[in-house]
Amino acid sequence: MNLTAKLTAGVAIAVIAGYVGTSLVGHESMAAADPAAIIKERQDLMKQQGKEAKAINDFLESGTGTADDVAKNAAAIKESSAKIFDLFPAGTSMNDDVGKTGAKPEIWQHAAAFKAAAANLGELAGALEQAAGSGDKQKMADAFGALGKNGCGGCHSKFRQKLD
Repeated sequence: MNLTAKLTAGVAIAVIAGYVGTSLVGHESMAAADPAAIIKERQDLMKQQGKEAKAINDFLESGTGTADDVAKNAAAIKESSAKIFDLFPAGTSMNDDVGKTGAKPEIWQHAAAFKAAAANLGELAGALEQAAGSGDKQKMADAFGALGKNGCGGCHSKFRQKLD
């Protein structure tokens, strides 16, 4: 390998190492900088998902809206579920005395399972989006039931303490 190739490879490795290091440090320092802000951001995301789920439920229960609305709301849940893991940096649990949160320490003790639960929510929301595309209300109801039980409930039952 000539000198130019060695320098290019060295720079590439340094850039990648710097990016990885910055990403990891940035994620941790985000919580350290303002844990209350990150808790509010994740609570806002969850409240928005709740509104989207309510709109889906309203269609299934009382016919309010359309199957297209169900698909749009399911797509929104799918998209926002990809943000969940990053909104739980270390230092923002209910035991960290950083604000009102029901985030159990188990999130960080079992981070891979927590990340998988957030991904599962996205997959189930995607399945609901597809069911809505069929226009079949029973398929939508079945997919919505799975989303609630195994998506939202699958995470909340393990990783969230209900607040008063």
